[in-house]
Amino acid sequence: MMLQKLSSLQDAQAMYDWFAQMRATQPVWLDEESDCWHVFRYDDVLHVATDYATFSSERRPQDLRRFNTRSGQAPSLLAMDPPQHRQYRNLVSPSFTLRALAPLSGRIQVIVQELLDVVRPKGCMDLIADLAYPLPTTVIAELLGVPATDRPVFKRWADALFARQLNDVDLFHAEASELERRPDFQRAKQATMEMEAYFERELEERRHAPCEDLMSELLAAEVEGERLTGDELLSFCILLLLAGHVTTTNLLGNAMLCLDEHPDQMEKLRAEPELTASAVEEVLRYASPVWRLTRRPKNAVEIGGKTIPANAVVFAWLASANRDEEQFPDPTHFDVARTPNKHVAFGHGIHFCVGAPLARMEASIALPMLLAQLPHLRRERGAPLEMLTSSFLFGVKKLPVTFSASIPLQTGV
Repeated sequence: MMLQKLSSLQDAQAMYDWFAQMRATQPVWLDEESDCWHVFRYDDVLHVATDYATFSSERRPQDLRRFNTRSGQAPSLLAMDPPQHRQYRNLVSPSFTLRALAPLSGRIQVIVQELLDVVRPKGCMDLIADLAYPLPTTVIAELLGVPATDRPVFKRWADALFARQLNDVDLFHAEASELERRPDFQRAKQATMEMEAYFERELEERRHAPCEDLMSELLAAEVEGERLTGDELLSFCILLLLAGHVTTTNLLGNAMLCLDEHPDQMEKLRAEPELTASAVEEVLRYASPVWRLTRRPKNAVEIGGKTIPANAVVFAWLASANRDEEQFPDPTHFDVARTPNKHVAFGHGIHFCVGAPLARMEASIALPMLLAQLPHLRRERGAPLEMLTSSFLFGVKKLPVTFSASIPLQTGV
């Protein structure tokens, strides 16, 4: 069995090679050790992701009891089925349309410039710590209306929550008493409690004194007489804080890894910045920040010639689908001008990532500024890469890079 945690880029390449092997030989596979099913081909992954009538995103009551910290906690938007999902998404999605986000463009550019001005004279930086993490975290904090100075505690919460996902099999098969004894689950539970308390205070303040921020907008949001409950508001704020910065952090870090691995494509993008949008899409395809989705069939279902029983755990591998030879010509080639590029990095159907427009905007603004202002940008080869300790996210914790030092733009103009 090839399933493993990633500790290096070599491990990631081995996983991609395994995906190709499984697409060719066992596109729908039962891992008998865990009793979980895995789906690898583009068409099958798309089927699992879009057919919500068959494949449920909801967690069973026994799963929820293991991880909820209080009895009234609402499920995440990611773990809802219609009609609840439809009602919830209709209330939150207007805040994340391209039109709603358009005013953020100038602010994102200012944040990127401020971050670049700090590192330009040094000739080196950790791309994650100095740009890819603070950029989306600052944007999300400002959107929500919470202090960007709380970034360190946001990161601690995110690290604790995503480290809990080291072994998805544990999430679905281990007994609650067994999980309670594990340090990573204890840290995750503590982080969840702290986040709940944090956002309860912030939301309560806005109930009495609304501000011009997303939390106030969500409190006032109403569709057909329906409003978000207090628990739903809490759940979405937590989801937005976590998913809203982790995806973009990984996207920017992975973009640097891809361009460094393919210097001809970096030079092409530097010379033709109008290719930025397609380059971002190619990074999403080639180095998908989220590697897989989890679903459960409501009834027994046949897919790829195999019958998956009702309520079985099904992992749909987005990273494999995005390298499927039947969908993408020469899929192992990184091409910043690739078109068409119908990748599924943000999922598909009703669960398509609500924050995708924001992630794309942040990356599309930051990437050309990075290339234009940091000449001879390259990864520091002597520094080992430390991969994220997650079984469903792909990215690095640190990414040391070097470049030609220069005067900060704001003072050098």
